[in-house]
Amino acid sequence: MIRVNLLTGGTGPAPSALGRWFTVPREQRAALVGLTVLLVTALTAAAWWWSMDRERLALDAEIAVAEVSITRLQDAARLVERATARQRELEERLALIERLRATQRAPVELLDTISHALSDGLWLLELRQTGPVVQLEGRAVSLSALTDFVDRLQTSGRFLHTIDIVTTGMETVAESSVVRFAIRGEVRGGL
Repeated sequence: MIRVNLLTGGTGPAPSALGRWFTVPREQRAALVGLTVLLVTALTAAAWWWSMDRERLALDAEIAVAEVSITRLQDAARLVERATARQRELEERLALIERLRATQRAPVELLDTISHALSDGLWLLELRQTGPVVQLEGRAVSLSALTDFVDRLQTSGRFLHTIDIVTTGMETVAESSVVRFAIRGEVRGGL
């Protein structure tokens, strides 16, 4: 005889309402596992995207700071270039001034020698220089004033060899008789 028990639903205890809610039928378990894997993958991708976005924002901030620094350094580099150009210009000017001083030294020394050699009663009208040769023209009240002047020039050491008296002559200036002269000499070291 076969007995069928219609009063009980099965052999085990009856599931509670909460248990029935979480109980997944066998045919849907694979879909639930796939959905869980899909959700975990989506959450992992969202977390990775969020971290990349944060890293991108941090890099953008670093780039902005670096661009500000580059701009500031470019301004400083321009200032350094201007200062360097100005320094080069000033150095060139100083070198030019030194060259001019060196070339002016000889004429100044020559004029100083001539002014110290001048004697009373003698005056110069013209000083001409062609290379190392200097020619002086002037007037003297006596021949002794002229010879004293030539002697002082010769002993100054500024002239090579002897100083030649090129021309002499007498002329009248304001009712006085004076000696007109021209002398020539070669300057030591040239100019």
